[in-house]
Amino acid sequence: MLSSTPQLIECATASRPDYVLEGRNGDIFGARWNHPAGESQLRRNAEHVLVYHLSGNTDVERLQQGVVTGFRSRVGTVTFMPRDSESDWRLGGNTQVIHLYLRQALLDDFARDVLEREACPEIEDFFAVSDTWLDGFFRMLASEAPPSAASGNRLETLVLDQVQSLLVRHLVTRYARERPPSGERTPMSSGKASQLRQSVLKKINALIHERLHEDISLKDLAELACISKDHFLRAFRDTVGQTPYHYLLSQRLERAKMLLREEPGVPVAEVARRCGFKNLSHFSATFRRMTGVSPKGYRN
Repeated sequence: MLSSTPQLIECATASRPDYVLEGRNGDIFGARWNHPAGESQLRRNAEHVLVYHLSGNTDVERLQQGVVTGFRSRVGTVTFMPRDSESDWRLGGNTQVIHLYLRQALLDDFARDVLEREACPEIEDFFAVSDTWLDGFFRMLASEAPPSAASGNRLETLVLDQVQSLLVRHLVTRYARERPPSGERTPMSSGKASQLRQSVLKKINALIHERLHEDISLKDLAELACISKDHFLRAFRDTVGQTPYHYLLSQRLERAKMLLREEPGVPVAEVARRCGFKNLSHFSATFRRMTGVSPKGYRN
């Protein structure tokens, strides 16, 4: 059973998602849909919805209060539906889309951490815009999400934190109704984040190696640096050259290689567990993708 906005969309369109994207806590933050031709009404969605046109028919109309406010949604374009919005939709044929559901609290957290204000500026309602950054972002999700979604796995907290942080920053920077006057310096327009001190990096590295087999959040790491999650994400990437999750993944793989080499009696599934991979299939797929060989092939 879906909840909240996905359930509302299911009822309105008489279709079920191909798969849902869930965090470790079970919250649904995205879904892929294959909508049939027809008409539907969406009323007061609980979260903001970002819609990526993945494939299929482009004869798409959006009506608001009986007036057409969007026509023709090309593949690769993105639409934003604010929470509590009301709209009617007409689809000329099967249309495949990816949804991401964004809670207002997520935007407000970003506003407090980065903009130094209690509430996030309102994001403009837009239809079928071409945005190179968002197109690449959704292509990444489309290529990486199906295997884990199909097997019932949930995204790690650190992955979800990074995805949401990067996405909210882009939306606020590009599509907020209130934008700073030209030339005005703000916390969000101040260029690169300050690089992390070596003493902080040592603490972060120690925590990662101590909890390599656990679910680590962006908050866990940011608290060591005494900065916000958004600031930490940018500072870590500027300092290390990788996002926190990709660095964590590289450390898990290095430990896995060591165990495969030095402890031949340990089953591959146990190596996966000790290194923090969700299951053997996830470990094998990731190991092969990153090294070009399977864990068993590497051991042999």
